[in-house]
Amino acid sequence: MPPPVRSKQRVLSLLDRLSREADPSTAPFLRAAAIGYAAQTFPTVLRIVLGVVLRRKRQSSLKVVRELARALVKGLSPRGLGAAFGVAVGGAKYGERWLEPVVRKVYLAAAEKTRAAREGKGKGREVVLSPEEAQEKLRRDDKVVQTLTTWCSATISSLVAVLLLQSSPGYARRPAPASFQPDPKLDFAVTPYSTTVTGLDPQPAQPVSDSTRNGANLRTSMVVQSPTLDLTLLVFVRAGRPLQMPCLPMFLSLMLAALAVDTLVRGAYENSGLTDAKGRFGPLVTFLASQADTLVFWLSCTRIMWCWFYKPHLLPSSYSRWILTLARMDPRVLQLLRFAREGRFVYGKRPDDEVARICAAIAAANGQDAKTVNPEYITHIDCTSLVHNTIGAGSCETNAIRRWAAAFFDCLLIYLPVHAIPPLLFNFRRLLSEPGSSILRILLAASRSSAFLATFVSSIYASVCLVRTRLPQVFPSLPQQPLDGGLSVALGCFMCGWSVLIENHRRRREMALYCAPRALYAVLDEIAPEIFTQGKTGELLCRWLERAIFATSAGTVIAATVHRPDLVSGVVKGVVGVAVKDWVQPQGGLPIK
Repeated sequence: MPPPVRSKQRVLSLLDRLSREADPSTAPFLRAAAIGYAAQTFPTVLRIVLGVVLRRKRQSSLKVVRELARALVKGLSPRGLGAAFGVAVGGAKYGERWLEPVVRKVYLAAAEKTRAAREGKGKGREVVLSPEEAQEKLRRDDKVVQTLTTWCSATISSLVAVLLLQSSPGYARRPAPASFQPDPKLDFAVTPYSTTVTGLDPQPAQPVSDSTRNGANLRTSMVVQSPTLDLTLLVFVRAGRPLQMPCLPMFLSLMLAALAVDTLVRGAYENSGLTDAKGRFGPLVTFLASQADTLVFWLSCTRIMWCWFYKPHLLPSSYSRWILTLARMDPRVLQLLRFAREGRFVYGKRPDDEVARICAAIAAANGQDAKTVNPEYITHIDCTSLVHNTIGAGSCETNAIRRWAAAFFDCLLIYLPVHAIPPLLFNFRRLLSEPGSSILRILLAASRSSAFLATFVSSIYASVCLVRTRLPQVFPSLPQQPLDGGLSVALGCFMCGWSVLIENHRRRREMALYCAPRALYAVLDEIAPEIFTQGKTGELLCRWLERAIFATSAGTVIAATVHRPDLVSGVVKGVVGVAVKDWVQPQGGLPIK
């Protein structure tokens, strides 16, 4: 036998022996750690590589190599995402053997007490089961015990994982960001407070009045204090999808939590009978249940866009800027809408100095006289000459069409890679065997998604123009102030979310899960009791509540992926499914079917 073949067999034999002798939790730990490592390092590596390829800035080869090495080494940190994901999944498998006897004993005792109480408060006659029924009962109880064991173990390991993440210096809890303070250097695109108009007047803006500050809910925000909050809320929403039940009165965790809600609601929907509801309202109930993803997306977008217009401090600043870029909107016009709602921009009244500066800036940018925007001299702002110019002048209808086209091509650059990368990575053979149909399918999917987002953008502009421009033309007696002070924006926020109907059902679900955490992010600061926003006690309560939601949500997602993968949806099902592949059940447990 040639030496290379013999060496290969030795290596394979060694690997086989290690896999048989290693702890069952080793493989899940390594797979989850690899996924977490990739999630932490890939964006940084991609940014560095794209920077070199696109030549945005010239760097020496040595510097690029150092940056790549730094990113790759940072991912190996024992407090990084790789270690945390490995602990969450591998620890869940490791803890099953210790928790299974305890969970089985507690569950069976509780089940017996419940059955006895149901049969007559402990005095009812004993029900005799046939051998088949007894076997089915044992099998059902064993399934429940295994699922509860995995959930308890995964919850504990996930708590350790989030503690590991939050112990890292990079995840240190930060004070409330500057966007919560009336600082004249703030960008008025992302804060409701007074600011300086760049390029027009170097003087500081006027101090914010108490009414404005109170109206904006100026509080120390727990939303931005925890760097792991995005991950937590994502898992919470995902885990809760298999219980159509009232949500927690307070959502204190963002991205991870989305996964848990998703899983629980799917399970509740499956067992609720809504799939074949009968009676007078049966068809309506079934229809609404089948469109739950659309309704979640619509509600989320309504809240997100309202906050973007009037309460941007409740959204991540990068998210607000992304919306502003896609909308191609002059941020000074956006600020003027906020002033109109606050009662600082009122037709027929002299504005304060800050409002006057912004009005003058808008007029100058469009080549108009300052009086054409100053509310003291006008009764209506002409959107044709002062708002539509960011994409070319024209009527309100023409503007909506142009904005749709511009947003469509902007989004096409985003969605082409989104729809092309999965076939390239996971279905490359089909792409090679059927290149024409595969490319056409990618183009159609990307065009459909781009049309959805373009309709989202243009529907807001069309709604605002309809309310503030077209309605007064049809009904001249309508007062202009309330239309500019919130009604026009309210219709735009109400209408934009329905654009998701352009997408297919699977994509609607993904979009709903994408937007729901951001909508929760936008309500946390307003619905949280004062005890969670004041002093060290509030910080401690907030921190541990977030950790508890993170742990239970992650436990729900992991347990569902192991025992009921049909309840988990989207990319999470594939990612977590890889980590828990070949999950061996606890000693003595029956296989889950």
